[in-house]
Amino acid sequence: MLATSIQIAIKDLKVELRSKSTLNFMILFALLTTAIFSISVPASFVHRIAPALLWLVFLFVGINGYARAFLREVDEKTLDGLKMSAEAEAILFGKILYNLSIMLVIELILLPIFVALFDLEISNPLLFLVSVTLGNVGFVIVTSSMSVLVIKSKARELLLPVILFPLLFPIITSTISAISASIIAESYDVKGSLLLILIYSAVMLIVSSLTIGDAITE
Repeated sequence: MLATSIQIAIKDLKVELRSKSTLNFMILFALLTTAIFSISVPASFVHRIAPALLWLVFLFVGINGYARAFLREVDEKTLDGLKMSAEAEAILFGKILYNLSIMLVIELILLPIFVALFDLEISNPLLFLVSVTLGNVGFVIVTSSMSVLVIKSKARELLLPVILFPLLFPIITSTISAISASIIAESYDVKGSLLLILIYSAVMLIVSSLTIGDAITE
C-alpha cells in the first residue's frame, strides 16, 4: 500500500508541476498575507502575536490549497479511475504525502520571509521549526482527511471550513503555544503541546483510514 501511496503522490506532484496552479496560488497568497500583516502590526506587539499571525497565514492558505488534492479528482472526473486502481486507504495516504510535499515547499519559502519581515529573534530555532512543521503535518492530515467527506457536495467550498475549524482548534492552539515558547523563551510545557498534536493527528489519521472507503464510494 505504501508503494501505491507514493505513486499517487508522485502523480499529483507531476500534475501540479505542469500546471503550478495550486502551488502558485498558495505561495502568492501566503506572501501577500504576510506582507499585509507585517505592515499592520506595531513592532512592540510583534513577538507576542507573531505565532498567531503565522498560523493565520498557514490556515488561510492550507484550507484553500490542501483540499484541492481531492477536489481536483472530482473536477477532472478522475476519481472513479483512481478508485479502481488503488485501495481507498492508499488514496488517502497518497494525497496526504502530496500535501506534505506542498507544505514543505510553502514552509521553505514563507518562514525565512516571515522571520525577516517581522524581525523576529527566535530564542530556540530548533523548537520553532519542529513546532511549525509538526503543527502543519497535523493540519495537512486533518484537512486532507476531512476534504474527502465533502468532495461530492455542491457547497463543498463553504462546507469544508465549517467542518475544519472545530477539528483544527486543538492543533492550532497547541502549535501557537509551542511557537510562542520558541520565540520568547516562555516557561511552558512544550512537550505536552507537541505530544497533543502527535496524538490528535494519529487519531484523525486512523479514523479517516477507517471511514474513507465509505466516503468515496457513496
